[in-house]
Amino acid sequence: MPLEITQRETNGIYLLALKGRLVLGEESSGLVTVIDDLLASGATRIVVNLEQVHYVDSAGLGALIEMHRKTKAKGGGLRLCHLGPKLRQALEMARLLPIFETCPSETAAVASF
Repeated sequence: MPLEITQRETNGIYLLALKGRLVLGEESSGLVTVIDDLLASGATRIVVNLEQVHYVDSAGLGALIEMHRKTKAKGGGLRLCHLGPKLRQALEMARLLPIFETCPSETAAVASF
């Protein structure tokens, strides 16, 4: 099942809702391409909604790290929201959770900017 990415913009904040699996291949590279395109267009505030992501592998975690790094390098901010328990646990186990700003909902993530 390919990763579906729904993109919308609210007050200069770009919201990406992901659905499916964030894994090695088109899914993770496609997400990084979307982020690259947003950053190239001048977007610096990005929220990634992970509510409907039901599986993430190490390449998916790598894509999240790369998105965070690239956004920060442009002086922007990346927020993750709706982390499921398995994704949260994977980020904790890999000691990656502290590098990300996480929010319980899209509304909270937008308000955090």
